Amino acid sequence: MRVFEKDDLINLEQLSKQELMRLLQVEGNLQQQLFRQAQDVRREYGADEVVLRGVIEISNYCQKNCDYCAMRAANKKLERYRLLPEEILSIAAEIKKTNVISTIFFQAGQDPDCDPILEEVIPEIKKRFNLNVLLCLGEKPREVYFKLAELGADSYILKFETSDPLLYQEIAYTPLARRLQCIRWLQEAGFKVGTGNIIGLPKQTLEMLADDILLALEIQPDFVSSSPFIPNQNTPLEDLPYGNLNLILNTIALYRIALPSALIPTVSAMEKIQQDGQLMGLNAGANVLTINFTPDKYREKYVIYSQKRFVVSLEHALQTIERAGLRVRMPPQSTQEIIEDNTCHNE
Repeated sequence: MRVFEKDDLINLEQLSKQELMRLLQVEGNLQQQLFRQAQDVRREYGADEVVLRGVIEISNYCQKNCDYCAMRAANKKLERYRLLPEEILSIAAEIKKTNVISTIFFQAGQDPDCDPILEEVIPEIKKRFNLNVLLCLGEKPREVYFKLAELGADSYILKFETSDPLLYQEIAYTPLARRLQCIRWLQEAGFKVGTGNIIGLPKQTLEMLADDILLALEIQPDFVSSSPFIPNQNTPLEDLPYGNLNLILNTIALYRIALPSALIPTVSAMEKIQQDGQLMGLNAGANVLTINFTPDKYREKYVIYSQKRFVVSLEHALQTIERAGLRVRMPPQSTQEIIEDNTCHNE
């Protein structure tokens, strides 16, 4: 196996899987070299400005039963909620008033009853607020994805979670092939598509994590993320440890090098694992922060990252960006600027 020296430039297309596995484990000076190359790539491809998203968690109902998530259908202890269109539009007005957030992000469990709400809300968001609309709503029929795109939604996140079909089936109880088919449908519908993995799942191996990166390269997403496993109350996996932060940071850096102009978030769960975790993510090559606008009375019921998750405020996001020596990518002010901005920056 070729030795990774401190001054090497990494070309992932030329690496063997064994070399990729070694890069996932680097620490110390070699890790800092990896991060510097990721930063250089981000700068070279014009992806240095940090995109801010404002998330509204519109429903905690879910059809799926994933072992790692407390919103799983089998969790009868969770009080469920679903926001009304007028609530969503009121929060969207708050997001617009920040003047620094370019994307409104609707996140929910896999809840088909959200579809008619979004049919009402998405056109109003585009008309009133001129914001990009990002969705993260799980697996849906092909025709639903096309309908959401026709309504004006711009992008959609559907993480593959793990590239290993057996592990995915074991933790999610549905086929990985179905999820990958949904990603293809999203691309066919014209969405800018996000995907990515979870690090720290039970029985996950280093080889699987290398395969996650190779799968992301195959999909060629517009955005890609790596999130830590967080043990979640009232789930079968609540007694497992957190995902390894170094593995997550190295994966972010490798995603950046492999997909130079992609949007790569530094997720709130990293801050839960370690103070300044999101700053570390920016220093590893990330360029997205998501600010939570879900009302308090609902937020505590959206238990995706455990009941005591870290909630990102606008102040925290701006301070983190400043400390990383980066700046916010300001939202465009007109429809024409949005078209030009999406064309230039590949969001």
